[in-house]
Amino acid sequence: MKKSTLILIAIVYVASVVVISVFGMKSVVYNEIIPVNKIICLNETDSKTEVTQDNGMKLIKLKFTTPGDAENLTGTMLQLSWRVLPDNATSKTVKFIYNESLTRVNFVKDENDNELGLILFSGKVVFNLKIMSTDGTRVFDEVKIWVY
Repeated sequence: MKKSTLILIAIVYVASVVVISVFGMKSVVYNEIIPVNKIICLNETDSKTEVTQDNGMKLIKLKFTTPGDAENLTGTMLQLSWRVLPDNATSKTVKFIYNESLTRVNFVKDENDNELGLILFSGKVVFNLKIMSTDGTRVFDEVKIWVY
């Protein structure tokens, strides 16, 4: 190799060391996926429901009056509310896991088949419900619902 080529390589090397030490190596993550760490059921006691703790699990009590009707929003129904943590999680959608053989429980879905958290009841029932993340982390919050 020529002497001029070696000098040019040395200059480029020294310049790159100076540039990296001054500006640092910054990494940028594209399409970062932030997993769900926790799901919290936010339902509180109100005029229609009583929320308590039962063996460390949230218990939601609701008195049955008449069968729930989704079109008119009448009858015995419960609107669940929840929070997905962290707030900047990539996927905040949840699904509801429960004993689907229960005939007195009907979950309302929108036209895109997304679950809305609105539960209609056609009779008295007690069941456990898991509000579970759909991002693959299998994080959930479990509540007991008692319609009496």
